[in-house]
Order: sequence, then C-alpha cells, then structure tokens
Amino acid sequence: MQQSRGGSKEWHPLHQVDADARRRAVDELTRLVDGIAVVMVTTVAADGALRSRPLLLESLAPDGSLTFLTHLSSQKVAELSHDARVNVAFVSDKGDRYVSVSGTGTTTHDPARMHALWNPTYRAWFPNGPDDPDSAILTVTIDRVEYWDVPSSRLVRLWGVVRALATGQVAEAGDHQTIEFGDN
Repeated sequence: MQQSRGGSKEWHPLHQVDADARRRAVDELTRLVDGIAVVMVTTVAADGALRSRPLLLESLAPDGSLTFLTHLSSQKVAELSHDARVNVAFVSDKGDRYVSVSGTGTTTHDPARMHALWNPTYRAWFPNGPDDPDSAILTVTIDRVEYWDVPSSRLVRLWGVVRALATGQVAEAGDHQTIEFGDN
C-alpha cells in the first residue's frame, strides 16, 4: 500500500482506486464539497506563475470530474493549452472542510452540452446565451484529492490550540486524508 505524508505527524494511506473504490472516493468527495458552490481554480501561466480565480462549480460528475463554464477567450483557457495542470480549492462556509483537488483541465466548445447545463442566471456571464461562440466547458479530470476535516465547533478548535500551547505541541488541523484517483 502506498503512503502519503500529511500535515500532521501520522502517515495517511492513499486509496488506490478500482471501480468500487472510485465510487466510494467520488461519494466522499461529494460529501466534502456539498454546499460549496464557488471555488478557486488555479492554472499555470506561460511564465510558470500560478494564477487563481474564483469559478462557480457547475457539477461534480459521477466519474469524479468537475465541470465549469467559461469563455474560450479567457486567460485560463490559454494557460491550459500550454499546461493542463490545474488545482481546485474548496473551503466550506463554516471553515470545517478544506479540499484541494489536483488534476488536468480540458476545454471544449459544445453548444448542445451548454444548452443542457444552461441556467437563466448564467446570462450574467454569457450575455449571448448558451449558443455564444465564445462559450466553453472546462472539465477537470481528478488525479488526487487532499482534504482536511476539522472540528466544526469553535470551542473544540480553541481547546486544541490551548492544549498545543500548554504542551508545546503543534496544534492539529483536523483529519487530513489523501485520495488517489489514479488512471481514469
């Protein structure tokens, strides 16, 4: 079994993914990102700099891929054409779940799929509607998910900080796990 070193002192197992394990991994990712609509998507610029921007998550597909709507003329699409690596960061409103998804991004212009995904509120970003020739669908194929599940109670988190200060130990940031999606 492969191992991954987490942010804490323990080693955490990587979950090598067969079909059944992939389903469980997607179910766990679904649980972790439930209710988080806006994420930060990071791409690699031509000069190697990391660039992040907020995007609305359109969907988490049953195969574990993430779907976003964007524009073919956007900087992120240009960056993905040079380096397909992407990271998607999720943070829950309560600050009790942090999820980092690493993978590869691809973009397509698919009017039929855009129509299927279309919501009238999207007209704010796509004034020409779902048939806009500049519309694009960004799909992130997941390679790895890292997440931190921290206690939601502020009192529990505060107690962890007080305990760390009293003992000279490092405060734990919650449960850290890694899921390897592997080859798709």
